[in-house]
Amino acid sequence: MLLLLLALTFIPTGTSDLASDRAALLALRSAVGGRTLLWNAAQDTPCLWAGVQCHADRVTALRLPGVSLSGQLPVGTVGNLTRLRTLSLRLNALSGPLPSDLSSCLDLRNLYLHGNRFSGPVPDFLFTLHGLVRLNLAGNNFSGEISPGFNNLTRLRTLYLQNNRFSGPIPDLKFANLDQFNVSFNQLNGSVPESLRSKPESCFLGNSLCGPPLESCPSHGIALPPATAGTGSGKHKKGLSGGAIAGIVIGSVLGLLLLLLLLFVLCRRRRSSTKTRSVDVVAVKQSEVSNFILHFLYSHM
Repeated sequence: MLLLLLALTFIPTGTSDLASDRAALLALRSAVGGRTLLWNAAQDTPCLWAGVQCHADRVTALRLPGVSLSGQLPVGTVGNLTRLRTLSLRLNALSGPLPSDLSSCLDLRNLYLHGNRFSGPVPDFLFTLHGLVRLNLAGNNFSGEISPGFNNLTRLRTLYLQNNRFSGPIPDLKFANLDQFNVSFNQLNGSVPESLRSKPESCFLGNSLCGPPLESCPSHGIALPPATAGTGSGKHKKGLSGGAIAGIVIGSVLGLLLLLLLLFVLCRRRRSSTKTRSVDVVAVKQSEVSNFILHFLYSHM
């Protein structure tokens, strides 16, 4: 009896686990893959299928980028791959919410879902995957506010949320090792949290955000301190002083008068020149007449 118990103890259980992984992958192909996943279902092991990587008789990585997957991810597919460390379904046409049983993938380190059509708020169960290091949800239709639950993912080094429909303010996100971050081109508003102000400006573009590294936030409703005596800073902020306006008006009037005087002088010169030319013409004509008379008298003498 003791020998029987020892034999049952050392029977490998990896075969049944791998079989469940295989069944989950086939369910995934039926739900969203169609003819795009050319897996040979006649093979007993899924470890030979394209995009599938195994370790210790378990599926640990599933990489299916840009293979025309479409539709919703149902429960009982990727969520049943409980030893997954990397899941990449980027650049497909997957839609709807994320399956709730994805929370069973506690070993998940890298989750790449960008370039799809996933929608709705980011589910809270995602924040229970404390081992996540790389999370890319960019280029989807996720909406709602960015949850402060992201702070639970303390190992994150990459968080990409750009090109979605997130709205509201950015919570105070504090990550010790975050080196890749982007929330650009959403519908966010408010000021950039102090914990993220060291990130490049490009990480926040396409929103209604303000504060470093963007432009300063407007001080609506905040009373400005009174200007100290002798500085005149209050007047400069309100506009031009009365003396400056009077000087501009007087200068404009004097300039107009000077222009009129110049035009008057030019007109007088033109008239004077015209009269001189007329006198010269008359004198020439008188001289010609006198010469004609003298020539006539001389010829008849």
